[in-house]
Amino acid sequence: MKRRTLILMMAAVMIFSASVFAQDDFTVNMSTYTEFYNQKNYKDAYPTWKWCFENCDDRVSEKTTKNIFIQGPTILENVIATREGDAREAAIDTLLIIYDKRIQLYGQEATYLGSKAIMLNKYRPQNYVDVYNMCARVFELAGNSANYGVLKLYMVVALNRYEKEEISKEEMVNIYSAIADALAEQVEKETKEDKKAKIADAATAVEELFVNSSAADCKSIIDVFSPKFEADPTNVELAKKIVKLLRNGNSDECKLSDLYMRTAIVMYENEKSSAAAHAIGQAYFKRGESGKAEQYYNEAISLEESNEKKADMYYELGLLYFTGMNNYQKARQAARSALSVDPNYGKAYLLIGRVYAAGGKGCGNDAFENKWVYWVVVDQFQKAKSVDPSVAEEANKLISTYSAYFPKAGDAFWADMKEGATVTVGCWINETTTARFIK
Repeated sequence: MKRRTLILMMAAVMIFSASVFAQDDFTVNMSTYTEFYNQKNYKDAYPTWKWCFENCDDRVSEKTTKNIFIQGPTILENVIATREGDAREAAIDTLLIIYDKRIQLYGQEATYLGSKAIMLNKYRPQNYVDVYNMCARVFELAGNSANYGVLKLYMVVALNRYEKEEISKEEMVNIYSAIADALAEQVEKETKEDKKAKIADAATAVEELFVNSSAADCKSIIDVFSPKFEADPTNVELAKKIVKLLRNGNSDECKLSDLYMRTAIVMYENEKSSAAAHAIGQAYFKRGESGKAEQYYNEAISLEESNEKKADMYYELGLLYFTGMNNYQKARQAARSALSVDPNYGKAYLLIGRVYAAGGKGCGNDAFENKWVYWVVVDQFQKAKSVDPSVAEEANKLISTYSAYFPKAGDAFWADMKEGATVTVGCWINETTTARFIK
């Protein structure tokens, strides 16, 4: 009986001792790899880190155990950089398993699956379909709060799949739209300026990727979003999204579409701004709907605070009156308004010169006087290059062209007019100028 009791006691001691030794092994290995890690000696940290990683399941409640997962990727990326062939692939496998095991032990799937997607794309970009599926899952779980780096990667691999004809153009447009909305929301909500800048950079990159892709054509955008807008025509947020997509399109065709006009107007009526009214005015101008274009140009000008932008809008309005409505007097007035806010706006003088050339041919009593208009035409071109050197080349070409239409010296002799005489061009032009002749 005593012998049996002794045997049982010895067995208990052995079991306890084994447990203690196992615990000591874990503690020793944690301490060893941590010391190497802190020295940035990742090569020597790896063996003991790997032992801890493979034996940590029963110790997940301990705070220090999380360091195995936090520090593991740094150790492994340094190991991967020094290995080749099967050894390198094995290290990559371990790196990816870190994220699976962390999800298993700690949850937070969206966070760690996103990290795994980034690493998989970095080391095995050929597995882009798996990366795509991981990113899609992260977006499904986290919604608009998904990590901005994962969202950018999602856009990259989605375009890869689209270019390989593995997803449709409609899917691609919808993915871009969803990602762009998420990043815009993150930029708006982020309070830390450095992080806000990084998110904004990601949003810009995503936009450039889409705009430069073949998915960004008007037809696909219109086909996808027209039914959505028809079903909810007062949805301002939807209207904003459509306007942004169509503005980013690769041609004016997008901004000339009915969908663009309708959504832009919904957006403008909800949040009146000079930029929105200007965009609508430009679109109507290009569509040849001059009356509506004039309305929105005037609204844009009334809302604009920047003189530089206002001068541009007055100039465009002048072009509208000139080329779209053949209203020469209004065209001149708009150009003069541009000069009133920016006296050095050379293009306005060029416009006035062209307007005089087109609309002043009958401002004389006879054939000789009808040519006087070209003096005031050239005067405007001279003024243009005198105030704005950027238009000098164009102004000189126009001066050369229209000087050829000056009255001839022989005609001036019979009219009893001398070179340098001061004359006034009549009718609606009513400009004083100096007589000049050609031989």
